[in-house]
Amino acid sequence: MAGVTYKCPSCGAYLNFEPDSQRWKCPFCDSAFAENELTDRDSEYENQPEETAQQEQPENQTDSQETADSSDGSSQVAYRCQNCGSEIMTDETTVATHCYYCHSPVVLQGKLTADMRPDKVLPFTIGKEKAVETFMGWVQKKKYVPTAFFSKSQVEKMNGVYYPHFVNQVDVSAVFTGTGVNTSTSYTTDYIITKKDYYSVERGGKIRFNKIMRPALKKVNRKLAEGIHPFPLEDAKKFSGAYLSGFLAERRDMEAKDYNSEIMQEVKGYSKSLLTEDTRYGSLSGETSVELDNMESEYVLLPTWVLTYPNKENKDDPYYYVMNGCTGEICGRLPVNKGKLWRTGLIAGAIVFAVCCIASYFLF
Repeated sequence: MAGVTYKCPSCGAYLNFEPDSQRWKCPFCDSAFAENELTDRDSEYENQPEETAQQEQPENQTDSQETADSSDGSSQVAYRCQNCGSEIMTDETTVATHCYYCHSPVVLQGKLTADMRPDKVLPFTIGKEKAVETFMGWVQKKKYVPTAFFSKSQVEKMNGVYYPHFVNQVDVSAVFTGTGVNTSTSYTTDYIITKKDYYSVERGGKIRFNKIMRPALKKVNRKLAEGIHPFPLEDAKKFSGAYLSGFLAERRDMEAKDYNSEIMQEVKGYSKSLLTEDTRYGSLSGETSVELDNMESEYVLLPTWVLTYPNKENKDDPYYYVMNGCTGEICGRLPVNKGKLWRTGLIAGAIVFAVCCIASYFLF
């Protein structure tokens, strides 16, 4: 398995992908390169020889993170940095990282075998500086977050990570069969006449659902991951390892078929809604049957800014935040200043009580 560093054609140093300019920039000679200048050389980079080895986690490992990784049965992968020669250990799902010693970005191309190579990648369009600014602005808009809880220096530790997803296109044949009822009421001198007309209703069609997304990594928190949807998938590029340079990235450890039953259940709900809208009946009841005609999945890496923030009150329960690397949408649990919340509640209660007293005085 090869560890590849995308190097500057001008000076030989490493390159980072810059979201703001959508170019690859060398931090040493300040050269910048366009998409075709790097992606056209993918085969050249991917064929670089590299000494690597796959190892089981040592039994006497003392590092807490690595011990946690090994406890679930996962193996560790070692690669040798092309720039400084250091041997670095990574999780088995990691496909892009940094050398811990010289900080060079490395893409582990050897993990991207034919069955594990993504079809597409959606590049970051929000750089780290803007991500930090956006996050701090989001926090400041929340009224009940403890004052000065978030420090900018801690927020600046957020990482850009490409997470694997399946993007599905589903074609189905759907039929709704049921009964529609229209009710009308008329009045006479002596009676109120209610009339009900019953209709046999059958509707059907072939429906295509696009961009049904599911995470392709078991350890992903789905509530957080889905909280920053949608992504502009129309801007996704044909996969190139060059887009990963300077970021972290994970490969999938799931199959698209793992979600088949869940997706079909979701599609059935959508189909019923589509087939029963605009029917012009007062009430409509019935059953929807859905048959799968075709399902196609693309394996796509999506950009996410990730922040793990320490919980000062409970060190074992940190706060996790994610940000869409293209739209800036943020999802995560915020701490609450209970004192401020109680004060606001008491003030609001006092105002309501005073209004009620004044109203009762004048009315009664």
